[in-house]
Amino acid sequence: PRATEPPSMAFRRGPAHGLLVSLAAITLASSSDEASPLAKQCEVGSGEGQCERRERCNLERRTGMTPEEFKLEFQDKKPVVMTNVNDNREFARLVTLNALKENFGDKNVILSSSNTYSYDKEKMDFGSYLDCVTKNAVKINDRADRTYYMFGDNYEPWLDGLLENYDKVPFGEDHALSFGVGAMMSGVPFHFHGPGFSEVISGRKRWFIYPPGYLPSFEPNRTTIQWLNERYRGSDDNELKECTIHPGEVLYFPDGAYHATLNLDTTVFVSSFIRSSS
Repeated sequence: PRATEPPSMAFRRGPAHGLLVSLAAITLASSSDEASPLAKQCEVGSGEGQCERRERCNLERRTGMTPEEFKLEFQDKKPVVMTNVNDNREFARLVTLNALKENFGDKNVILSSSNTYSYDKEKMDFGSYLDCVTKNAVKINDRADRTYYMFGDNYEPWLDGLLENYDKVPFGEDHALSFGVGAMMSGVPFHFHGPGFSEVISGRKRWFIYPPGYLPSFEPNRTTIQWLNERYRGSDDNELKECTIHPGEVLYFPDGAYHATLNLDTTVFVSSFIRSSS
C-alpha cells in the first residue's frame, strides 16, 4: 500500500514555457539570506556538526522505544523523534542518488506541486530529475505552487519492489509507504493529514509541527523558507515544536497536526502513514 502527502521542488512552471529547470545557486548566499531565521538556526551546507550545535530542537527524543510505550505516551497525542526502532542501513545502500540513477534513471516519476494542497502534477524521467535536484536549490522568491518535487503519487512496480526492502517502524497498523527525493531548500508549507512516521535515509529534513487541532499562521502558496523569513517566531511561539531529522532518525507526526518541512540537503526519505487509533 502507498499514500500521498503534499510535496515540493526542483522545477518551476513558467507562464509560457512549461517546466523550467531552476539554475539557481545551490546555497542561499545573499546578504539578506544570511540574516534570515534559517541562517541563524543552521548554516546551510555547514556540515552536520556545526548545524547540530546551532539549531533549535524542542522535540522529545527516544531511543529503543517499545510498542507499548509508543501507544501509551505518543500515539495520537504528540510528536517524537525516535532511534533504534528499525534498521534501514541496507535500504540506504539501495537508494543512494547514484544507485537510484543507475538502476531506475529511465523510469518516469510523478512530481507534485509543493504548496499546501499539491494538486498539480507533472511527469519526468527519474534520471533527469535526480540530476536537477543535486545541482539546484529552491530560491527565496520561488512560489510553492510553481515548484515541484517527487513525493507520493508514484505507484509503479519498480518502486513497490524497492520499498519491499524498507524496514518499517514496528508501531501502528496498515502502513502505507511513500518514497521521496527532494532538493536542498525544498519542502512543504503547513498542511495536515493522518498519522505516520517520516524517516530520513540520507540528507537532513527540518520539521516544524504544531499540536493536533492548532491552526498556525501561514499562506498555502508561500514556501517554508518564506514562512521562516516572514512569520517564524522561534522560542516566542509556545505551541511550535521543531527539530532537524538526520539519517537513521524517525519522526512520528500525530493525526491532524499541522506541520511544514524543509530539506536542508538533497534528501532521500520515506514516510509511513498508519491508521489512527481513534
